[in-house]
Amino acid sequence: MSRKNPRSKRERRKNSRSDVQLWAVEKDDNSKSFHLLTNLSITGFFISKKLPLPIGSIIDLELELDGEKLPLRGKIIDNYENPITKHSGAGVHFVDMDERVKNKIEKYLKSLEKTN
Repeated sequence: MSRKNPRSKRERRKNSRSDVQLWAVEKDDNSKSFHLLTNLSITGFFISKKLPLPIGSIIDLELELDGEKLPLRGKIIDNYENPITKHSGAGVHFVDMDERVKNKIEKYLKSLEKTN
């Protein structure tokens, strides 16, 4: 029995996302917070987080891929519970991504496709 995604009517995503388990770091002047990214695409990601993030707010993270630390900046699009994993969190759309970071993420996503 297949389960339909309750968000499918509102789905705006143009790129498919790959399931991942990647830790990203959010830093400010006084602290570090670690966040789990559970899916990733070239245009955004889902970040597991118990407390909702304000829609429209900007989040800055650092993600390590293949030994290189990549700065990520994203805009919070929505807060929801992933119907499959039951993780609550936020859908995030990348903003201000430089070409080097985009290329690294594309390369990483292609490597995931080859292993699946």
